[in-house]
Amino acid sequence: MRIILLCIVALLLASPALAGESLVLGYGGGSLSVESLKVLKEAYERIGVKVEGRRMPAARSLEMADTGQVDGDVNRIEAIEEQYPNLIRVDVPVNLLEGIVLTCNTSLEHVNPEAISKLHLGIKIGNRYAEMLTQDMPDVTKLPYEKKLMALLLEGRLDALLVDRAWAKAEMAKPGMECLRINEPPLVVVPLYHYLNRRHKDLVPMITGELRAMRESGEIDRILGTTAHR
Repeated sequence: MRIILLCIVALLLASPALAGESLVLGYGGGSLSVESLKVLKEAYERIGVKVEGRRMPAARSLEMADTGQVDGDVNRIEAIEEQYPNLIRVDVPVNLLEGIVLTCNTSLEHVNPEAISKLHLGIKIGNRYAEMLTQDMPDVTKLPYEKKLMALLLEGRLDALLVDRAWAKAEMAKPGMECLRINEPPLVVVPLYHYLNRRHKDLVPMITGELRAMRESGEIDRILGTTAHR
């Protein structure tokens, strides 16, 4: 009997799912992160872990995940761990980011880094793909909220925004946004990954396995396909 009890205790200690663990994950609140949060809630529920999303500015979400003030970040590009060493990447993409150039009442003849470097661009602070693409460009406005960037674009104070396609399509669907143009092709197409703080490294194999199974079965695509922005 003593051996059985010790085995049960060991299982409970080794498996956060059995212990009823819960996680708080930071996310930026954009369309992509909202979609990815749905995927993660489903995946974690399957291993018995409750997930709550905490919306905050994108850069703050990364900082708080790295310092352990939240348990992880919903979705980021690969290699974030190089700058935030306390984060572990769950190596199954939960979404796909397409970084596009959004203009108002104009269309670009060429869409490539050289062509857009001549524009006055707006990007959101914390969108690492946009920060990396524009780091050597001379005329870039960086703000923490896309709403403020959109206002500047509509006022003609910016030539274009470098944003993700899902957010751009959501904005284009709003009344009064007929001037907006998505300029093809996308500047960047990258997979997005979920990150956990190192103190939850014991969860990584379980959630990796669950996400892999969901991707192979088409469940991730089904969840992402339920949103209006795809």
